[in-house]
Amino acid sequence: MTAWIAAFRLKTLPLALGAILLGSRLHDSTQDYTLEFELDIFLMASLTAILLQILSNLANDYGDFERGTDKHRTDRQLSSGRITPRAMLNAIIVFAVLSFASGTYLLYISFGSDWVNWITFLGLGTASIIAAVSYTMGKRAYGYHGLGDVFVFIFFGLVGVLGTAYLFKQEITAVLCLPAIAYGALCVGVLNVNNIRDLDKDILTNKITIAAHLGLEGALVYQIILMTIAFLGFTGHHISEDYLSLAPIAMVILGFMHVRRLYNAEIADDYNEQLRLLSLGSLLVVVLFVIRLFY
Repeated sequence: MTAWIAAFRLKTLPLALGAILLGSRLHDSTQDYTLEFELDIFLMASLTAILLQILSNLANDYGDFERGTDKHRTDRQLSSGRITPRAMLNAIIVFAVLSFASGTYLLYISFGSDWVNWITFLGLGTASIIAAVSYTMGKRAYGYHGLGDVFVFIFFGLVGVLGTAYLFKQEITAVLCLPAIAYGALCVGVLNVNNIRDLDKDILTNKITIAAHLGLEGALVYQIILMTIAFLGFTGHHISEDYLSLAPIAMVILGFMHVRRLYNAEIADDYNEQLRLLSLGSLLVVVLFVIRLFY
């Protein structure tokens, strides 16, 4: 059981939940908080996001194992032999089915008999499942061709945040795109730290990420750009909606702490620490952003 919990990579779940929390409040930023109506949608959206994230983590382990990318990683459950490839593949199928079932029920409680929205979001949900599995699995795994950042930005930022907001109110305004872009940039930042940590080994195994394209110095500059985009997105939404929260201040503090420590990182544990800092820090920024929207 311990091996499976490790394979789920619970430390990645705050990012999935952050998108749902942000989207669930953006739709209602100028209205009173109505707990009875929103709680069921929020809980099912959160469950679906968690299932998709776990599915992605399992598929990532399986895909990297099949390609030999993680043969040096004793912390991965397949390469260490703690979980068999057959068991992992079965788990991937189970979580794909659970994600689809959870997402389908979410659409039912959100849209009822509105078939246009049903079909649209069923397509988005199916695309999310395919994206979760195809990051490192399959002959055309996009994570090996520098497209991981693009897909993370789309599905964690735009689809995750804006899609959740739409579930509540069935409309999206242009101003909602700013925090969605900001959060997408933070999620890409987490992926970039992961890729910086694995930079040398990824190049050796022909896993060409954005970090591998840019090199270490370029990837660090890229990280600064992502943190800046996140700050500008949250701040821009505050300015456009004429209110203040602690989120931009927290974003500045998080960005400076993270980038400074990232530049000084030398070993894998240093980068792992930054993964935790940025993941949990991103959730904190969202919480601070949301607290202002409650009042």
